[in-house]
Amino acid sequence: MASTENPVPDLQRSLVALLRQNNRAGRIVVAVDALDQAAATAFADDLVTAIAEEGSAVFHVPLSDGTTGVRDTLVAPFRAGEPFATGEVAPADAVLIVSGRFLHAPEVRGLWNFSVWLEMNPPIGAPRPELPDAEKHYLRTVRPKAAASVIIENSDPAHPVQVFGDFC
Repeated sequence: MASTENPVPDLQRSLVALLRQNNRAGRIVVAVDALDQAAATAFADDLVTAIAEEGSAVFHVPLSDGTTGVRDTLVAPFRAGEPFATGEVAPADAVLIVSGRFLHAPEVRGLWNFSVWLEMNPPIGAPRPELPDAEKHYLRTVRPKAAASVIIENSDPAHPVQVFGDFC
């Protein structure tokens, strides 16, 4: 029997529950990282909806490639209750979601209270496209799957699936 429920809201609520296990209050920063900028932004938008449903203030800032200045112009002012990239001041209990590429890089990975890595694979039997050198280097040296709090298989954005990356 097929379900008529949309799994996206269910998965997003599950991620909010995981986030809240260790981050119940305060100004919390979440990263949504993917090799595909548009996919990271769309997934983060859905996460914004789930967090807003619980009544929390939530902000989303999509980043273009590069993490220069993220600490000083975005995260530090947000956490200090000062105006940050959106020009707004976050209340004492709020969530900032940062979406983009390369967000598990060593220079920024410690900024996030919680992070999501979006995995996207071609359909079975389809050829895997060759990745640009920067992306290959990122996957090989940074290992975002290992660094992320949660891994999501997002090849079909209408049906994302949480992947458990334990190495048993």
